[in-house]
Amino acid sequence: MKKIVAFILIVVLGYLLTSFGPWYLIALAGFAGGLVLKNQWKGLFIGFLAGFILWAIHIYIMSSSSKSDLPSRMAEIFTLPNDTILILVSALVGGLMAGFGAAAGGSLRKGMTSK
Repeated sequence: MKKIVAFILIVVLGYLLTSFGPWYLIALAGFAGGLVLKNQWKGLFIGFLAGFILWAIHIYIMSSSSKSDLPSRMAEIFTLPNDTILILVSALVGGLMAGFGAAAGGSLRKGMTSK
């Protein structure tokens, strides 16, 4: 049950923070979600999964709703074959940031409860 709560917390908080702030605030959302868990490895996995799914869906919706060719041009700059790979790479970055934040939160919670 804590895993589901942490997942939902990371997704909701991550969406709110990155909608109104810089992109790296996804790590703060992961940290808050990681505090729910007591294990940093579970936090890393849950945070990565939540951040990856959140960013993949968010970026896909943003790129498909606009008629701009910016995603295709960005894919060309990074020498990626198409903009779908760009979405996956961006989602990987979001997943890593949220995962590392959640691992830090889980580690802090584990350290505080073990003493």
